[in-house]
Amino acid sequence: MKAFDVLSLLVVGAFWGCTNPFLRKGSSESTTEKKVENDKPLLLDAVKKFQNYRVWLPFALNQAGSLVYYVLLASSDLTLAVPICNGLALVFSCFTSFLLGERVDKPFRAFLGASLVMLGTALCMVAQEEKQ
Repeated sequence: MKAFDVLSLLVVGAFWGCTNPFLRKGSSESTTEKKVENDKPLLLDAVKKFQNYRVWLPFALNQAGSLVYYVLLASSDLTLAVPICNGLALVFSCFTSFLLGERVDKPFRAFLGASLVMLGTALCMVAQEEKQ
């Protein structure tokens, strides 16, 4: 794999994984807000929702990761890029959730699952290198 591909894989995994807990947190906060007035003008309501950066900023970063992903898919091997990006997204998501203080019900299972995903990804990479 080229250095650009490895860097792209890390960027996609980080953008997808790190933004998931922020999206979950921001969307739960925005849905719990109660509407005081039902007769607000539609434009005022749209502006208020746009000001909620806790949702749209992580969403924009997540979509930037998707753009990098599509560029990556055009230049790299699909059998490696897809599992590596998704595996890294899982690991980054678990790590970010931990840093944000989210409680994990079964931390051993989460750690074991993330480890198995990364082990499977490493096996795919080794098998691909042996083919070449």
